[in-house]
Amino acid sequence: MSAPRYVGPITTRRGFTLIELLVVIAIIAILVALLLPAVQQAREAARRSSCKNNLKQLGLALQNYHDTHSVFPPGRGGPGHEGGDRWSAHVHLLPYIEQGALYDAWMSQAEAPGYPNIRPWNEWTSGGTRPTGADIAAIICPSDPYQKNLMGGQGGTNYAFCGGDNPHRLDDRDGRGCFCRESSVKIRDILDGTSNTIIVGEIVRPKGGQALGDVVRPSSGDWNSIMDNPSQCAAMFNKSTGLYVNPVPSSGEFTGGDQKQGYRYGDGGTVFTFFTTILPPNSPSCMRQRNDSGDGILSSGSRHSGGAQFCLADGSVRFISENIDTGDLTAAPAPPNSAVPSPYGIFGALGTRANGEVIGEF
Repeated sequence: MSAPRYVGPITTRRGFTLIELLVVIAIIAILVALLLPAVQQAREAARRSSCKNNLKQLGLALQNYHDTHSVFPPGRGGPGHEGGDRWSAHVHLLPYIEQGALYDAWMSQAEAPGYPNIRPWNEWTSGGTRPTGADIAAIICPSDPYQKNLMGGQGGTNYAFCGGDNPHRLDDRDGRGCFCRESSVKIRDILDGTSNTIIVGEIVRPKGGQALGDVVRPSSGDWNSIMDNPSQCAAMFNKSTGLYVNPVPSSGEFTGGDQKQGYRYGDGGTVFTFFTTILPPNSPSCMRQRNDSGDGILSSGSRHSGGAQFCLADGSVRFISENIDTGDLTAAPAPPNSAVPSPYGIFGALGTRANGEVIGEF
């Protein structure tokens, strides 16, 4: 009789069952779903902080310009020939945001013999630089994706200059804000206080499809009544869809080509580098048909949720909610060069420089 054979300890291999594997995958999916919004929020918080820093740098640039010239730059103005009078304040601020070489490229065209074409919507090259098409990170909000293909090669911006609360005077020389055509405002002219007066704010460059940043052009016959009743402009936008009403009421049309907010940083035409404090942030904009450098209701806005950021005349930066008080939007604007308080509530008062309003919390 033979002895039993020893075969060693019996081992078994254990793996995940199908149910266990599905449970693990489900848990991972839930964790990803929970973490992804947090990551996106963190990224947006970083972009918003970077945008705030850009506005602070613009505020500092304006202060340094004022220290040098004893006046803020014109909202629209320049050498004064061949369209140079339509240069934006951004061009004048270039040396103060470490863009001296780019400023020299602008000026080389202005100072060349024979008064060459220096219209900011045209393109030229100086020393290998095409100044109108320059990409300047300091004037672009990182939350707003850059879409140069929609701008025809022009350099864009997300920061515009405050023209005040009167849409009739936006392209004239008697605006109620700190910037207008050929403006020459000094700090001593800001009687409402530098901490109560907006000078620069965010604007949205449209992504196409008649979204915010695009501009609707009501018919000329209805235009004056709309400027005297801004609520009519607000009614041309559907907040639930985030798009303008189509077809446009009052036989209006949408702006075409590159005549949209923020599409040319160097152009002092009002649609490109101005905004009004009438409708609240993230509201629609309205101008007279076929105008890009005329009067209008041009709204601020941003890709940040719930409002936009603004730089005040004292250099501080504040986030202003899209629900800020705007007073009576059916009222006509206050006369230019007057001390009449703004009819458009706290937001309108923040856009004027010398109207004696008492501004509370905002």
